[in-house]
Amino acid sequence: MIGLSDSRETIVAIASATSPALRGIVRITGDDALVVLGRMTAHPLTVARRPFAIDLGLPLAAPLGILDCRAFVWPTTRSYTGSPSVEIHTFGSLPILEAVVAAAIQAGARPAGPGEFTLRAFLAGRLDLTQAEAVLGVIDAKSRRQLDAALTQLAGNLSAPLRQARDQLLDLLADLEAGLDFVEEDISFIDDKLLLVGLRSILDSIDSAASKMTTQRRSESFHWVVLRGQPNAGKSSLLNALAKQSIAIVSDQAGTTRDVVWQELTIGNCRVRLADTAGIEAGTDSIIAASQQAASEIQDHAALTIQCVDACAIQESPANPDVSDKTSIYIATKCDTLACDQRERLKQTGWLVTSALTGDGLALLADEISARLSMAADSLDAGVPGTAIRCGDAINRAAAAVQLAIELIALGAGHELAAAEMRQALGAIGEITGEIYTDDILDRVFSRFCIGK
Repeated sequence: MIGLSDSRETIVAIASATSPALRGIVRITGDDALVVLGRMTAHPLTVARRPFAIDLGLPLAAPLGILDCRAFVWPTTRSYTGSPSVEIHTFGSLPILEAVVAAAIQAGARPAGPGEFTLRAFLAGRLDLTQAEAVLGVIDAKSRRQLDAALTQLAGNLSAPLRQARDQLLDLLADLEAGLDFVEEDISFIDDKLLLVGLRSILDSIDSAASKMTTQRRSESFHWVVLRGQPNAGKSSLLNALAKQSIAIVSDQAGTTRDVVWQELTIGNCRVRLADTAGIEAGTDSIIAASQQAASEIQDHAALTIQCVDACAIQESPANPDVSDKTSIYIATKCDTLACDQRERLKQTGWLVTSALTGDGLALLADEISARLSMAADSLDAGVPGTAIRCGDAINRAAAAVQLAIELIALGAGHELAAAEMRQALGAIGEITGEIYTDDILDRVFSRFCIGK
């Protein structure tokens, strides 16, 4: 990785896609960016204090000759990278863009390393680490949902509440430690009741950020939807019916499905991996144990669970679905075995009544799956999975420290101990947003970038 001491050097790279396009961009940044551009044009530029654009003719190596282009110039430190910067816009031909880069190198710039432009933006305070990772999320997005999530994180939706929590922690800690400094004077800068209110508000902000990061891990280009239920509840038949092909083995014998069987398909506007799992059962048999573990693991990763219950079993032991569970859809299967009045009673109690044999209820089920997944996607404002992977441990440590500080205050264990936990929380939040960082952390973040970003 490029050393932090190199952050003032002038660097250059192609900033646009390298595939053929109408326009392409070469980016230059560093203390001598304008000097380099002046050497490339053989005409020194007049130093300005405001951004400006200028049409230029760049002399390139033969046989290219003079290249018409437009340069956008940020002459001061008020640029993306915090250094004087230039963007040269010209034809989107890779050989031409490479020739422009070569001319800049000959004029005194050096080739940029992967992610070095965004690294400089972070070091200059233009971005925090979560926003820097969002830049990578924008580049790597494979769906509109992923792009929207990355752009939202880039706008600061994840770091803003954490920075607010950090500021609140600093204020509370200042009051707490001021009281400790004047403990012999019997001066109180904040009472325990207000301290607890503030700490609980901070914990809510941290928990909200943690929830967003958990959602990030699921931000793939498809959704896992898992069929769960007792053995012989009609899960395999339902998979085949929704997929409109024979995917899973169907048998009257319970326990036919042992492995997770899935099919990728489109339901509404959502790309789904619909998974059939082993029926829920207890047992010491190693095969049963392995099948139950596999089913639990895929359900933990799922965006939605379809809880399948045999309609006849509901008739024998009446039960109502848990309509408050927004991560599950409760369906009564095999409704073709019931009379019309029995089906209606099930619907009235909240069951979605289906039959894989006749197709009854399958369209309603598909609509409900699509609606639930779309609702989850609309609420996905967290961002890129890389942030969740990097920050998971830190945010858990921050939440645990604040929770312990709350408990210590409530027990009257002393402000010194609570202050120590609050400092631990501040350090953990700083690791997430970048107030506290090491070369190893920066290397993990920026080594995944491509050159020119």
